[in-house]
Amino acid sequence: MAQYEDLKGKRVLVTGSSSGIGQAAAIAFARQGCFVGVHYFQTLQGGQETLRQVKALSDGCLLCADMRQESQVSKLIEDFTAAAGGLDVLINNAGTMIARQSIETMTLAFYEDVFATNCRSVFLATRQGLPHLKQSKGCIVNVGSVAAHHGGGGGSGIYAAAKAAVHAMTIAMAREFAPYRIRVNTVIPGLIETRFHERFSTPERRRKSAQETPLGRNGTAEDVANVMLFLASREADFITGEYVAVNGGAYMRA
Repeated sequence: MAQYEDLKGKRVLVTGSSSGIGQAAAIAFARQGCFVGVHYFQTLQGGQETLRQVKALSDGCLLCADMRQESQVSKLIEDFTAAAGGLDVLINNAGTMIARQSIETMTLAFYEDVFATNCRSVFLATRQGLPHLKQSKGCIVNVGSVAAHHGGGGGSGIYAAAKAAVHAMTIAMAREFAPYRIRVNTVIPGLIETRFHERFSTPERRRKSAQETPLGRNGTAEDVANVMLFLASREADFITGEYVAVNGGAYMRA
């Protein structure tokens, strides 16, 4: 893993860091010497394990919030900035498919929950964190999905639509926040071998994905975390409004 000296001492909040990509990101930033906010909602044990690994490398704190709820997100940002002394990097990772459901049979409540979990969460965390990011001239890294480009697999169409909204929101934020010298980018994972795909993809689907990926394997959470480090570092100081696909070539574009 590359070392970015300019990240040392940065105050980094990673939402959804009790497992998977978020957990890998929290540990990766701790390895750079950052103070890391470890966030969880329902998986306390996972959050505690992430914090244990973070504290073995640097320092951090554990935070709980339902990212769909404005009051809870406000308290999350308040508690993190009080503990860390500010905010330099916001990683908007919290999100999930919830379940595979067809659009034809989907309820309005389910549709709204998918968008709240994956889009409202990004909006709320960013809006509440913005005053602190203005002070630090920090940066934001959102987490999208390759599903946003192709509409997703069976039963994941609304999740794909929500992630596409995150991609568009990234560009809007990048334009609006540029005068404050706040950069905003998105990482777009393909099939990453995490608990997410253990839950939502069959073993056969994962094997087929690896076989069809040009680089011959599915991704790891660490693959995504490494890109987040780069985007948060001074090396990416002239990159904003961009999305970086981390999918081994499974989806390419001109």
